[in-house]
Amino acid sequence: MSAPPALPWSSAPFGAALRAALEARGMSFRDLESRTLVPVGNLHGHASGVRGVPGDDLMARIAEGLGVGPDHFREWRERRLVEALREVPALELELSRRVAEGRLADWRPPD
Repeated sequence: MSAPPALPWSSAPFGAALRAALEARGMSFRDLESRTLVPVGNLHGHASGVRGVPGDDLMARIAEGLGVGPDHFREWRERRLVEALREVPALELELSRRVAEGRLADWRPPD
């Protein structure tokens, strides 16, 4: 059996991204439940926002069940960005200043 086609990274919030990935895969919440062993009620809760965005372990299980990498989800990537910024305090300060001043859109990385 071949792997499903790749899905582009989502910029939507987790619930909307989960629903879109399910639709793109032609899957139901029950299908995903059987692949992840996450109860369908919990999946619905995460998709609707009632349960909030899942943690990394659960998000990775859901992603695997969908046949995508966890980086498909914006919140996964955001968490990695925060971790990376902690490693480069000067960059965090620069970006934070620009956000505070409303100048983030004009930031470009150095060559």
